[in-house]
Amino acid sequence: MDQAQTTTSSQNADVRHLTCGDGARQIAYRLQGDFDDPLKLPIICLAGYQRNMSDFDAFAERFSSFAKRNWPIVQVDLIGRGKARRERKDRAYSTLHDATDMAEFCRAMGIESAIWLGQGHGGQVIMALAALQPGIISGAVLCDAGPIINARGLVRLRNNLAYLSKIRGKNAVRDSLRRILRVDYPNLGDGLLDQIGARTHQETAKARLEPQFDMRLAEQLNAFDNDDVLQANWHLFDALNKTPLLLLRTQHTDLLRAEVFQMMCKKRPDCLNYEIMGEGSPALLEGADELGVIADFVLHTCKWHKKRG
Repeated sequence: MDQAQTTTSSQNADVRHLTCGDGARQIAYRLQGDFDDPLKLPIICLAGYQRNMSDFDAFAERFSSFAKRNWPIVQVDLIGRGKARRERKDRAYSTLHDATDMAEFCRAMGIESAIWLGQGHGGQVIMALAALQPGIISGAVLCDAGPIINARGLVRLRNNLAYLSKIRGKNAVRDSLRRILRVDYPNLGDGLLDQIGARTHQETAKARLEPQFDMRLAEQLNAFDNDDVLQANWHLFDALNKTPLLLLRTQHTDLLRAEVFQMMCKKRPDCLNYEIMGEGSPALLEGADELGVIADFVLHTCKWHKKRG
């Protein structure tokens, strides 16, 4: 814990930083709940590719209503996202680097085992971590994440980020964000779309959008085309084969194809699976149905972990 430091701004008074690897690498995190209860495995939340811990604010606030009170939850900003430090200019962003950071984070925080919840890229990090250090994963929830990424989803993300970086003017900025987000959340009103948009982009005084992530992340997507068939990493998925698993997929996601999700479920017939209707990536994780499913999984996993000793 010596490396942790609390952010001093009032807006982010509960956000801390922890140095991983060399001194230039700092992830950001937020803690909530009772970490002293041995019967409650902490839930560590990892967001999507360019996204940040704010995607789990509603989940962290509401989860304890569906499980035991005051559940320990960790929300993380990986390197280059949100309040975390940017990656060095001479080093590419990497799933493996993120997984190594999270292993070091757990060592520094004294977390011997946890239940991991990852969306998109966050799920990829969990699978890589399972191959690297499986003992710290007592259970995993993968949402819109699997061993085969849909290139079309990455291309759409890249194109959207490039488009938003060029928009100028208050009305144009607002309308552009809403139009992009409405593809994933067709049933939400403008106000809620604005709230989701503000998680990754902040409007400046000059009516431009300032990304809450390193735009080098978007540049790394330039290598992909719509028709690309990306390498399958079933060996990473198989690294979770002895771990309780909950697989989630949103109805409108274009990151995880339905047939790949079905293959994952078939490969792990013992796992739980659930489709979140009316949403795309990232899942909002605030509906009673999906919160109930996750809470049941967490409670059963804690009992399983206790039996294992």
